[in-house]
Amino acid sequence: MKRLLALGLCLALLCPAAGAANGTTDGLWTRTEGGGSYVTVRLHCPEGAELSWTDSRRLSVRYADTGEPVGLTSNLLWGEWLFATVPADQADRPLEVFLGEEYRFPDCITYWEDLELYEEYYGAGDLYYRGVVRGDQTGKLNADQPLTRAEAFALVCRLLGLEPAGDPGYADVGPGDWYYDVASAVRAAGIAAAGERFEPGRTVTRGEFTVLLARAMAKVGWLTIPEGTAEDLELDDAAAIPDWALNSYLAFAKANVPLIQTMQETGETDPNDGAPVYAYLAEWDKPAQRGEAIQFLNGARQQLPWYPTQTAIDYGFDQKMPVIDGSTSTYPYTMAVYGALFANYSNHPQFPESNSKSFYSYDRLISGEADILFASTKPTQDTLDKAAAAGVELELIPMAYDAMVFFTNGDNPITGLTMEQIRNVYVNNAYTNWNQIGGPDAQLIPFCRNRDSGSQAQMEEFFLQGGEIHPDIQRETTSVAMASVLTDVDDAGQEDPLTYGLGYSIYYYYLQTTPILVGPDALKLLEVDGVYPTDETIADGSYPLAGYNYTVVRSDAPAGSLARQMADFMLSSAGQDCVSNAGFGPLK
Repeated sequence: MKRLLALGLCLALLCPAAGAANGTTDGLWTRTEGGGSYVTVRLHCPEGAELSWTDSRRLSVRYADTGEPVGLTSNLLWGEWLFATVPADQADRPLEVFLGEEYRFPDCITYWEDLELYEEYYGAGDLYYRGVVRGDQTGKLNADQPLTRAEAFALVCRLLGLEPAGDPGYADVGPGDWYYDVASAVRAAGIAAAGERFEPGRTVTRGEFTVLLARAMAKVGWLTIPEGTAEDLELDDAAAIPDWALNSYLAFAKANVPLIQTMQETGETDPNDGAPVYAYLAEWDKPAQRGEAIQFLNGARQQLPWYPTQTAIDYGFDQKMPVIDGSTSTYPYTMAVYGALFANYSNHPQFPESNSKSFYSYDRLISGEADILFASTKPTQDTLDKAAAAGVELELIPMAYDAMVFFTNGDNPITGLTMEQIRNVYVNNAYTNWNQIGGPDAQLIPFCRNRDSGSQAQMEEFFLQGGEIHPDIQRETTSVAMASVLTDVDDAGQEDPLTYGLGYSIYYYYLQTTPILVGPDALKLLEVDGVYPTDETIADGSYPLAGYNYTVVRSDAPAGSLARQMADFMLSSAGQDCVSNAGFGPLK
């Protein structure tokens, strides 16, 4: 049986858990989960940073009064924190961090000559130290054996810390059965259906275990089960999954939890590299094996819950984030910020799957639907007029360097344009051939952006001077998306007749996106007034179209609001790291 060791280094930290209220109590951070049925508590373990990665996996949390491990305990995060999620009616019990004595399932040990090898199956060790996986009477894991209903419900019962509630009411479950308390607990929790029989010895299929685990995670509040169709699931046999199981599969896939699946060779090869092509199959009606069920369950424990960093707590983002929006090009900021503030950030309930376009994001800020924008450009005059009509004043706070850039096809020999030439191209439609502006004898096709784009605001700022892009250009060569202007210019290049395109975008978006969309050499940036855009020329202002990315808030946002806190965060050292990690130019 497992022995639980408390290290003399104070790794056994006695931490009295607070009640169900969110926030911090005497430095102890808590959060309610599942509509108040569970409470997550953060425990400090600074000595964890001194452990190897392998040893740190043996760290877990237990109730100090009984030594019973908490199944829903995170792995060690950021080298010093563990999070334990306990039933709300147990939240007043003291908790402590402990280091479990190393245990190896005997059927996972093999020998090569005199060398003992241990194969860690499916995260079973993680769940062993959390009291969820126990092995059979001889301590074996039996990873390749089918999972019974009683075993499946026992795994979920231990993970969630469910307590029995008297006679379970099943005709095939008696007080002498090892699963009697399990059946009682899961029926009382609503995870096992009411009925005459529990069927403890029946094999559970993969589909049934997926539904069971989805119910359990939904009870804790870690999983939302959506409505969807088989087309939304990237499995080759998704269409065969029955309706009663499909939404559970979709929920885990959306939350990036690896599903139980079979990788099967198709007999085909990839035409590019000759590698074998595989089919990925749910095989929902296949009996679930113990090992794959344990792997699935452990993946859900690790991947589903989002946990705040100390920085998130300090800025007040641990319980709620401001509603963030912005342009297409600034979505990397959104991802970088959430990634810096939370573990498993993509499962944060407020994490947006995308940003709106510039124009619409400003609309949302003006209407109050969004709290703050990450904006690549200043608002257009149309947007300013709309804000004024609504009685809203917008406040722009520089948070990063960026610039407007112009580009053409990679094999166009021209190296740059002047501001005046660019103005004549777009306002007057003055040139039809590149040789009119110092380039080769080739047709010139200028592409512009739509009026409600962020790039249009930069055209207004630098070139239009109250005017408009020439109507012929707007009518004939408007690119309606940031990505499409890159592909449009690339497609414009041709040899007969010799033709090169001209377009404009945002510097850092161009650097990040062009190699992916059209290849690293298909397009090239142009000098403006003899200065080539680089990180350095944009930061020192010598590039004439240099500017900023902004956090944008309503001027009536009060001090201390989530919007103001986020604006302050973006100018902090941690926020400027987010700017760098998003691929932009930090101010600091």
